[in-house]
Amino acid sequence: MENQFNNKPLVSIVVNCFNCEKYLSKCIESILSQTYKNWELVFWDNQSSDSSKNIFKSFEDERLKYFYAEKHTTLYKARDLAIKKCSGKFIAFLDSDDWWEDKKLEKQMPKFKSDNIGLVYSNLYFYYQENKRKKIFSRKKLYSGYIREKIIKDYKVGIITSVIRKEAYEKSTIGFDSKYNIIGDFDLFVRLSASWNFECIQEPLAYYRIHENNFSRKNLDLEIEEFKEWHNEYLEKNFLNKSESKYLLSNIEYLRCKKLVFDGERLKSLRGLFSIKNISFKIKLLIRILLPNYLIRLIQNYR
Repeated sequence: MENQFNNKPLVSIVVNCFNCEKYLSKCIESILSQTYKNWELVFWDNQSSDSSKNIFKSFEDERLKYFYAEKHTTLYKARDLAIKKCSGKFIAFLDSDDWWEDKKLEKQMPKFKSDNIGLVYSNLYFYYQENKRKKIFSRKKLYSGYIREKIIKDYKVGIITSVIRKEAYEKSTIGFDSKYNIIGDFDLFVRLSASWNFECIQEPLAYYRIHENNFSRKNLDLEIEEFKEWHNEYLEKNFLNKSESKYLLSNIEYLRCKKLVFDGERLKSLRGLFSIKNISFKIKLLIRILLPNYLIRLIQNYR
């Protein structure tokens, strides 16, 4: 298959699905519309009980490959299992409720111009399902190069924008760490960035749909616990320096206080403000504490 399409390398696109019927068609259509044609879609059905399989099977294209999980697993275990089915030298990811711009892969693949580039990512849009509006993810310039510390301190690598060199993933020892439910992308990308060059495209090439059932939106407590565990594990391994550790601890405390604001515990959140060392987090939290309740509900999607 890799000798077709003018010898362009095969990209394996992983779509993990668990009861994703509501938005699945849009996701698949955006893959079929790619102007870069040498791809395969590895669709991993994590034992869905809705009509996801029927929707997927309604699309006829030899590049679409369906796999049904032997048992239901966490998202990151499912991603790792799906990658084992990939034939391409490059792997891209798209969640079943999100979608891509038509020229996404065409614009990204030329960025793999040297063998030390392990990942290419781009900017993206947040798409708010409730009001059908979009907002650009980052107005600041995204980072390229060996960006390990920047990923830790200013995480901007969205997995639905990422194309990974399969060799880099295979050399990462554990790939996606299945013990995580929310921060598995962050964990993998930090580890990859320690030894691989990252490239990026500044324009948004993907749409991240924000809706009432986003897992991370509904499980902020779990995200906090996972960041605590990650910080402690990698601090013990001497993987983090003092500056990185200080930043992560401020982030964890900020997330805890942010959750208190959402829960109506503004005074407890205010007390936590004094334990946050990072000025940026202090300002963001103070703004949240001072905002009226109706505005708090409106900005729950923002960090």
